[in-house]
Amino acid sequence: MYTVKDYLKYYKDVSFNNCHFNEVDNIIFTSLSYFDWTGIVGDKKINLLTAINIYLNEKKTPNTPIMKDNLENLKLMKDASRYKDCYLGNFKKILDDRQQFAAICIYSDNKVYVSFEGTDGSVIGWKEDFNLSYMFPVTTQVTAVDYLNNVITKKDRIIYVGGHSKGGNLAMTSSMYCDDSIKKRIKYVFNNDGPGFMRKQFLSKEFKEMVPKLRMFIPTESLVGLLLFGSHDYKVVESTARGINQHNYNTWKCFGSFFLEGKLSKISDKLIKRIESWYMVYDDEDFEIMITSLFKVLEDNKIKNFYDLKKMSWKDIRSIINHMSNIDSSTKKLYLEALKDFIWFNNK
Repeated sequence: MYTVKDYLKYYKDVSFNNCHFNEVDNIIFTSLSYFDWTGIVGDKKINLLTAINIYLNEKKTPNTPIMKDNLENLKLMKDASRYKDCYLGNFKKILDDRQQFAAICIYSDNKVYVSFEGTDGSVIGWKEDFNLSYMFPVTTQVTAVDYLNNVITKKDRIIYVGGHSKGGNLAMTSSMYCDDSIKKRIKYVFNNDGPGFMRKQFLSKEFKEMVPKLRMFIPTESLVGLLLFGSHDYKVVESTARGINQHNYNTWKCFGSFFLEGKLSKISDKLIKRIESWYMVYDDEDFEIMITSLFKVLEDNKIKNFYDLKKMSWKDIRSIINHMSNIDSSTKKLYLEALKDFIWFNNK
């Protein structure tokens, strides 16, 4: 079955006039925020194909599954006349002890796609995702709103805002809380398997006003895209992968310019019910204590990436959790159940 790579090969010489910007192009533009364009893309616009050539000659790409796929896509884009009139601009990247943030603008005529980077797989990146369950706004969300307000000009008549994973949440957040003059010009907000909000923001007028513009995609075995409270008006997409590997949008199946629609799996449905049950039992303060404690113990044990958990024995994981002294036995049980589900989900 066809994926993003096949789309890039087939449509490489098809102009936007003959095949309009679509949900697969959205993924391709979303992927551009994952690259480090430092020294190549600044405030001034640079032709996309020119920027790609410079990047391929000067930069090294992180050796992760999603970035390996992204790099292959970038090489295909280099020779695609479809994107020859696109420009990059306003690249911004921040990585410190408070946030992991990156964003870039892709311009075409009077249109702009604002792309927010998602979680990079590090514990710091994942901690930001979990902090969304008890805190609003987190630092990255504030940065995203400021970024959108600062990069959009009067010349940008049609605005698309999108992202993958945490980037999908940032796309929604920035679209909800940006200046009114910008809101009016936003045509679509793309959330590609990104988490939702706390209940208060989910019930807010800003969320309700944004939803008609929202285009949300999640794979059949979604995990991240079903976290917290969000719109149920999403498109479930078939994938060539299993479990958490479906979070990689390069595995999503497409037919022409559309994603192939599928059905949410039983395991994703199980995880949704598990998460919903947590919100019935625990309040925001409970979540803050649990999440802070969990990530401290992960950091103390030098677990820098969640994939490191797959390499550990269940006995070692249980020992780590049971040695946590500042949480009660019922919370330890919750941690163990959640991590067991997560590891099982990843090994499917």
